[in-house]
Amino acid sequence: MGCSEGPSSEASVAASNAISAAIAAADAICGRALGHRSSGGDHREAAALLAQVADGAPLAHRLARLTAQKTQAQYGADVTAKVARDVTGSAGRLVAALPRFGL
Repeated sequence: MGCSEGPSSEASVAASNAISAAIAAADAICGRALGHRSSGGDHREAAALLAQVADGAPLAHRLARLTAQKTQAQYGADVTAKVARDVTGSAGRLVAALPRFGL
């Protein structure tokens, strides 16, 4: 992401990809634990479904926070490197939960 702390397209791409990874992780967890995943376009549904998984409430909260930033990261003005670091770190924790569910 370079040295700049200001908004950049690189930071936006990093944030966007991290959010997509978190959504994919949530889908995988729900598929494994519940036998299905959210298929709607509203990511709040995915978070609500993830909350139904045993020990899924903290993950659902994290997913909801991440997906609330999705539109900005993908279609809005560029985000800063700090936002990208925060988003990638948060998404990484959701992805890191996959082994707990046998994934």
